[in-house]
Amino acid sequence: MDWVIIILLIVVAIIIALLLFQDKIFKKNIKSSVVKKDEILQQYKTELKKILDRYKDNKSEQKKQKKLFLQKVTSELSRNIYFTASENKQIIQELVLL
Repeated sequence: MDWVIIILLIVVAIIIALLLFQDKIFKKNIKSSVVKKDEILQQYKTELKKILDRYKDNKSEQKKQKKLFLQKVTSELSRNIYFTASENKQIIQELVLL
């Protein structure tokens, strides 16, 4: 009978500890939409720079690959919930200037 009480107290202590520290244990890293937008934009810029560097010796191929990339980005942004149509245009314009 004493073992049952000891085990029950240990289980209750563990449950209380989990309840007290659940924020730290189960907390998700939730990012704001501003941070998400910036991360997405930086990812696009990095990817475009890689494409431009890869084809730096062949300007016609570089232009072709840049156009394909911008078409892909336009398509992705049109389906992205974080960006409005005006933000999409602004991002594409930034990428065109790279």
